[in-house]
Amino acid sequence: MRKVLGLAAAAALLSACSTATPPPSQVASLDGGSTAATTTSAAPTTDRPYIRLDATQDEINQLLKGWYACLKDQGHKMIVVRGSPDFQSNTPADKAAVAACENKHPYGPDEMDPKKNPHFYDDYHVYMKCLPEHGLMVHAIDPFGTGWTFDDGVTQKLSNDQMTKVEQDCQIQAFGKH
Repeated sequence: MRKVLGLAAAAALLSACSTATPPPSQVASLDGGSTAATTTSAAPTTDRPYIRLDATQDEINQLLKGWYACLKDQGHKMIVVRGSPDFQSNTPADKAAVAACENKHPYGPDEMDPKKNPHFYDDYHVYMKCLPEHGLMVHAIDPFGTGWTFDDGVTQKLSNDQMTKVEQDCQIQAFGKH
């Protein structure tokens, strides 16, 4: 079984109820001007938890923990071993729990949302180039911009912690420049 990790997992988790926007033509585009580099973004005005582009995995896990606890308390089917919701389960009780816990469902970062970042697909090209340049042997899955998977027949030389760091560093490098 192929694992889809990184952006795909985050996007699926953070937008479990949204629909995907079809990607535009994969033709390179030029930015009309330059902007100062930044690695953080201001949290939009809402009661929901916001995940910053530069958030650490521990910070993300803490935000998810509150949402997961709410889902469990509201009767969502859980994967006991991981302590996380079973998002493959789609019973009426699961749907009711998701609706009841919407205010605890983390979202963001805006830079990685194609609906909010007009440079998303250009940034995603940079991201997908950065990962293998830093030792993470992966390729994009279709539709482009929805995630990546490990290259077949390649032994990854990085530890899990190193892979997480490369992924986060590449996200900041690719998406944090606008």
